This record gives sequence, structure tokens and C-alpha cells, in this order.
Amino acid sequence: MKKKKILLIDDDQDFLLATKLILEKGGYEVFMAENGKTGVEMWKSVKPDLAIIDMMMETWGEGFSVLNKIRATDTGKTTPLFMLSAVDLQGPYNAFEPPPDFPKVNKVLHKPIKADDLLKCIAQELGEQKA
Repeated sequence: MKKKKILLIDDDQDFLLATKLILEKGGYEVFMAENGKTGVEMWKSVKPDLAIIDMMMETWGEGFSVLNKIRATDTGKTTPLFMLSAVDLQGPYNAFEPPPDFPKVNKVLHKPIKADDLLKCIAQELGEQKA
């Protein structure tokens, strides 16, 4: 059985490496990008089954920019995309009402996330049964 491909886009090298180990142990093939530009390029070449995009990288909105660019591609229209953030979205961000044309994100995950929770979210989104 072919491994599902996961793309991680985050400017935190430690997070990338730790998450890569978790996902590989979970049976996924993992690709990493350390910034948005590389992430979008890698998206086009790798064609992952799911991507996890950090909300804030070099700039506050870089993750949203990456999300927009990926959703604009043919494969990006339907592939699951998770947004990841260490920002407390219960604070001033909970009132954020995205415009109707704002690109859809399948799930928002909060750093730090437990390994089991991350694997469970991914398996559910990809329709897999994971122990």
C-alpha cells in the first residue's frame, strides 16, 4: 500500500523535525518546507494528500498567503489543508469573520499538539482507520 504524503510548511526547524518523526512513525511520507515560498513550490511538485501550514512564519499573514496560493491550484481545491498556530485564537481572533471568498481550511490545530491527536486528526481527514 502506498504511503500518504503529508507536506509540513513551518519556519520552526525543531517543530518540522519533531513532527516529521511523529508522522513517519504514523506511516506517512513527509515533506518539509521552511517558508511559504518553498512550501508552495513543494506543493506543486509533491502533490501531497494533506498539508499542514503554520499561520505565522516570517510575517503574521504568511500562512494565509500560502493557503490562498495552494487553494488556487488544481489539486489545492480539494486536498485537505490544516492551519497550525501557537496564537490563542480564543482571544482577539475569535471574532474574525472570514469573507465568503476566504479559502477553506479543513482544520485549525493549536501548537503544541499531542502526537496522538495530530495523527488522529490526519487519519480522520484522510478517511483512514488508525489504531
